[in-house]
Amino acid sequence: MPELEALASEDVLRVMLVEDDDFTRVTLRAALEKFNLKVVAEAADAKSALAQAVEARAQVGIFDLDLGPGPTGIDVANGVRRMVPEIGVVILTSYEDPRLLSASLAHLPSGAGYVVKQSLADLDFLVEAVIGSLQSRAATQAPRVDLTDSQVETLRLLACGLTNAEIARARVVEVKTVEQTISRTAKRLGIDGDGLLNQRVALARAYYKLVGSRKTPAAVEFPPL
Repeated sequence: MPELEALASEDVLRVMLVEDDDFTRVTLRAALEKFNLKVVAEAADAKSALAQAVEARAQVGIFDLDLGPGPTGIDVANGVRRMVPEIGVVILTSYEDPRLLSASLAHLPSGAGYVVKQSLADLDFLVEAVIGSLQSRAATQAPRVDLTDSQVETLRLLACGLTNAEIARARVVEVKTVEQTISRTAKRLGIDGDGLLNQRVALARAYYKLVGSRKTPAAVEFPPL
């Protein structure tokens, strides 16, 4: 592709890589450097990333969305952008929709790219996102699955193993509302369970397929009674 050919002939781009999985981080670093993308800083968590942000002088930051407990990759990206306003941002994740990680995520930084790991048959798409992040500061909208916010959050809580009553408490709604949301979510996803248990299992499987992982969803914080 023309953009990649041009990149290969230009100066090396300096990249910050924020990824909590050691194997993924090492693999990405080796692959990116084949495209004149030099990884000048690496971090596995928010604290380390923010500590390196200014001194690294990276032109682009690649941030994993799910960094485990604590700040998300979007939180870290926004923090780095405040410290280094000119830095390009790419969010790299297995989540088809960031709402599947949390219902209360911060907005993507302007001009950010959003790359789903499952789409990386090769690295061209990621490299194009890196280049694009340097060329745009327009408002960015993350991709969304065809579910409402309440359906996404209910699906996430169900995948955590919560009962309908627990989901109702976490979302501060009636149990009947949760039941209706689960039914509508199943219909939207084309799931016809033979019984309540089968439907819940199918919905949990649908969630894990959407997040590209069998990783347990983030812990649930219940509102005070």
